[in-house]
Amino acid sequence: MKQKTLFADILETVTKYFLILVIIVVLGICCSGIRMVETGNVAVVLRFGRLVGDTYEEQVHEPGLLLAFPYIIDEVVIVPVGSVIEQSVTTHYTDPAEVSATKDGGYLLTGDQNIAVVSASVKYVISDPVAYATHVADLSSLINAAVSNAMLNEAAALEVDSLLTSGKDAYAKAVLTAAGEKLTRIGAGVTLTTVELTHVGMPEEVRATYEAVNAANVQATTTLEQARNYEATVLPAAQSKAASTVAGARSDKAKAVAAANTDLAEFWGVKTEFEANPAEVRARIYATKSIAVMQKIGKVYLVKEGNNGPIFIDP
Repeated sequence: MKQKTLFADILETVTKYFLILVIIVVLGICCSGIRMVETGNVAVVLRFGRLVGDTYEEQVHEPGLLLAFPYIIDEVVIVPVGSVIEQSVTTHYTDPAEVSATKDGGYLLTGDQNIAVVSASVKYVISDPVAYATHVADLSSLINAAVSNAMLNEAAALEVDSLLTSGKDAYAKAVLTAAGEKLTRIGAGVTLTTVELTHVGMPEEVRATYEAVNAANVQATTTLEQARNYEATVLPAAQSKAASTVAGARSDKAKAVAAANTDLAEFWGVKTEFEANPAEVRARIYATKSIAVMQKIGKVYLVKEGNNGPIFIDP
């Protein structure tokens, strides 16, 4: 009889604690729908997987106390709409410290059939909490897929030199635009704000070769620039000298032609007169030329016949 009493006491105690546990669990389930939505967040309620509310105001619950049915009926999705979320995208990047060969890691193929390794930091905000809660199961994977796909497509339109140097900013903007448009078409409720390239480079396997080619290109560019500077210095001087020479030649030609025309006009004038009075014209021309010749003589030396010494006569 005593043994039965002990068993009954144990059973009663176990039953009591079990009932207490059940009550606690039931209370916990009943209270699971009571949530406090913090500042910077909003909440969306899914009842048996379906969105609760007909309008946006009914669907989205602002910060404050939220009363919903227990978890087995309502799922409360907290959406951080007031914060900027940052995520790294390394799909097309190979860390040389972790992977020895690019073929085992990620890389991009550029438009000129070269390869590059690129990683990026993406910042975004949840702009539509309803679309986010109803369409997105794994936001991180979705962002990674959209940005990675955009990086791959945009790299195919660039040469590797542009991607590694002056074209990086334009490439990042193009990736931001393409990825943002894809997320909009999906209806993810997410807006990308920035895409910042954190690493753009060549794989370790070809880095030395690329640097040698790049150095040769720099040297070629420098030499070409020096040649252009030399051309800019020498060519104007040569053109000026050529123009001066041509101008001098044209001036000499004009003078020679003018003198020839004067002589020709004089000749034709004398010719007509000579044909009319040849003896008189001949004498006049002879006298005129003789005077002209004598005027050009500085000193005249006359020697009389039979004398050995000259007689100096100043004109």
